[in-house]
Amino acid sequence: MNTGTLDMSWSSIWGSALGLSPQAPEWMIASIGLFFIFLLIIFPSAGMVSFLDRKLGADFQARVGPNRSGLAGALQPLADLVKLLQKEPAQDWTWSEILWLAVHTMALYSTVAILPLGSLVLLVDTDMSAFIPFWAALVLGMGSMLIGFSQKTLPGWLGGVRLASQALAGAFPALVALLCAGFRAGGFRWSVISGSQGASPLTWAAFSNPFQFIALVVFVIAGLVLLGIPPMDATISGADIQGGVGAHLHGRRLILYRLGRFYGFFLWSVIAAVLFLGAWNIPVAVFDALRSRDAMGVIQLLELFVLLIKSYAIMLIVVWVARVNPRSRVDQITDFAWKTLSPFSLFALIGTGVLAAWRSF
Repeated sequence: MNTGTLDMSWSSIWGSALGLSPQAPEWMIASIGLFFIFLLIIFPSAGMVSFLDRKLGADFQARVGPNRSGLAGALQPLADLVKLLQKEPAQDWTWSEILWLAVHTMALYSTVAILPLGSLVLLVDTDMSAFIPFWAALVLGMGSMLIGFSQKTLPGWLGGVRLASQALAGAFPALVALLCAGFRAGGFRWSVISGSQGASPLTWAAFSNPFQFIALVVFVIAGLVLLGIPPMDATISGADIQGGVGAHLHGRRLILYRLGRFYGFFLWSVIAAVLFLGAWNIPVAVFDALRSRDAMGVIQLLELFVLLIKSYAIMLIVVWVARVNPRSRVDQITDFAWKTLSPFSLFALIGTGVLAAWRSF
């Protein structure tokens, strides 16, 4: 419906944007591009969402919040990072912690390559692209489970077991909700899913019919269950298990742990925006005008801006809900996933299938 396919390959577009030679190998272009995605998108997004989370929490609870580091406390996430980097480890890395680090690193770096950030930077656009985030989320959950087991404490072991059970409960409804988006679009390629929507909210999947809106709500909430994001983070913040898997982390290990948790949250929000909220689509007239002037860089910046605004909106809504609602117990979360989210996801899938069959006739 919008932003048709471009004649230029991703390597030529990225190479031109990065100022590299046309003869530069694709692996070099991809590596440099992924480095800049982390440096200019993921890390700044982590700091901004952390700052807004603290500010919103302070406003809701009538507290001041961070106000001393930088302008209005905007540099507080950077101050926390420097403070954690200065802390010395209390003990050497164990084999399970090394395995956890390897799993987290694999999930972080491998899935950035399939992160859909615009029509010009789709490094991986296959029929299985939309399913790869499930792999990333499950890998991140398994890594957190391993770090809990490595603590050799009861809170760590209980936190790891509970995290695994909760992740399995959230994976099923999230997968069914993803199928709803793919059935409507006619495929699971990022380009196909984006092309089935437009820049106007009336053309977004979530507002095309009630079943897609239900699928959007189920997908977002199921992601919170799968990844253990507040307010669905009883496996990590439960008082009865004294903090769970993250209770004994500090310094650099705590940085890696928090980065993995934020990246899972960020990834899931981006995928939800692509599947149901119009992806990165900008108005067709604007796209065609910029393309006629060969302004590919401006197109990508506009698409990235539109997608990030939608993703940040999802994240801030989740943060707001988490701040005004109490945490549930693990058994309540898993029951909610199996007994509420799963039936609603199946209902949305059936409705989407009926509409697709009706249109085919």
